[in-house]
Amino acid sequence: MAKHLMDMLKEGVVLGDGGMYLEANWRGYDVPGIIGSHPEALQQIHRDFYNAGSQVLQALTWFTSGAQLEAKYGWGDRVDEINRTGIQAAKEASDWEAPVGGCLVSTSTGSRLGDPVFDPDDASSRARAQAEWEEQIAILVDAGADFLIPETFSRLDEVRVCLESCKKADVPTMVLMGLGSEKTTQDGATAAECARVLADEGADVVGTVCIGDPEQMLPTALEMREAVDVPVACQPKGFRQRTDTEGIGYAVSRFSEGVTAEEMAAFAVKAKAEGINFIGCCCGTGPSHIRAMAEALGLR
Repeated sequence: MAKHLMDMLKEGVVLGDGGMYLEANWRGYDVPGIIGSHPEALQQIHRDFYNAGSQVLQALTWFTSGAQLEAKYGWGDRVDEINRTGIQAAKEASDWEAPVGGCLVSTSTGSRLGDPVFDPDDASSRARAQAEWEEQIAILVDAGADFLIPETFSRLDEVRVCLESCKKADVPTMVLMGLGSEKTTQDGATAAECARVLADEGADVVGTVCIGDPEQMLPTALEMREAVDVPVACQPKGFRQRTDTEGIGYAVSRFSEGVTAEEMAAFAVKAKAEGINFIGCCCGTGPSHIRAMAEALGLR
């Protein structure tokens, strides 16, 4: 049986996994379509991260609310199946040894996913957004998610609504803001402000994910570390932040502008020394990065 995430954090630094989204893309699969069409391939990706040293696995339940599945694939009637399969793939990848987090994303993420559900200018949208998240949360927890991860949110007001829904479940919640190269949220909150508000409202772990390389992400996470007493997470992406106007992230090839495994390992050591409790990485990183981090942290 998987250990409890909060117990693991009390014992020492915890190493998460890498960039599941882009790793699936690079292996030829769409997200979240891989869950419904090739769950065996999804399980193999999780297994590769686990075998490399990940102590915790994050289910690829991105864009798997009912509205998002319907908008992208016409799969609104498959929300239960898709979310259960996503959790099971991660669980089976470690033979049920690693804690698995059920991921939740913004209801307005992605232009292909229909109109935003949460609208800060529409008070009634709060209930609609909560209904989307709470349907998904109930499935994730019932399927065996050991904790919940609202992640890559760019607005504090929206993630607070998601956190409220998460706290109705009897599992820990790790909230990861989309802050790194961006220094404030879209509604003007700093990293420290996000950490304080979220911790006060029940987040068990706070942190930052994806929106920046290690050099950009660690200072942001350290602002959170100074602001709160709860565990803090940092999961940078594996490629350099672009400085042009051509877009970032998903247009970057697997090998261009990449953060090497050795550089990610150096980040992990520095993050641990600075008091970061949960260390992982995100888009652009693969099992080789996790292996180097695990070895640098003395976990292998």
